[in-house]
Amino acid sequence: MHFLSRNPAYLSQDDDALRDLRLADISLSTHNTFQNLESLNLEMSVLASKPPTPPPGPESLARDYRDAQAREAVLTTPTALTDPSRRPLLDKSGKPLKVFTLTGGRKQLQDGVFRSGHNLPTMSIDEYLEEERKRGGIIEGGGEASGIIVEPDEDDYEKGEAETLKARAWDEYVEENPKGAGNTLNRG
Repeated sequence: MHFLSRNPAYLSQDDDALRDLRLADISLSTHNTFQNLESLNLEMSVLASKPPTPPPGPESLARDYRDAQAREAVLTTPTALTDPSRRPLLDKSGKPLKVFTLTGGRKQLQDGVFRSGHNLPTMSIDEYLEEERKRGGIIEGGGEASGIIVEPDEDDYEKGEAETLKARAWDEYVEENPKGAGNTLNRG
């Protein structure tokens, strides 16, 4: 129907199709109406089976009056407004009126901090650093000693030849693989 309301010329030539469409729309509306009536009947039966509310008696009125008086006394008392420790924690519906901390098992929790399953340190930080230094896990250097450049030994031809070959190999690699010629298809 929504489509036909936007395109009225779609079924303008075919009267039988338009008639069938209108009948289907009426049938759908009738079905929806009966569904809603059934839902209302079910809701009425649920409401009818609910227990009746008792009429307000004098005891409920007196209780409401006492509750209102107590609430007013709590809110208008100067100490209740200024001293937060004297205010109640919860209101009548159970919502907290102020922040509080549960401290029932504080001593028990405090005693259970370092129990048998808790791993205490076995060495000090200095001992650990000394062990790491022995293992070679700490990089040392820097400062003035790192600025000293060791001059190559001119008489050691084999070492010089090895460095030259390494430099040539690197130059050849750079020439064969220019910058930016890598994975241009983004594969892998």
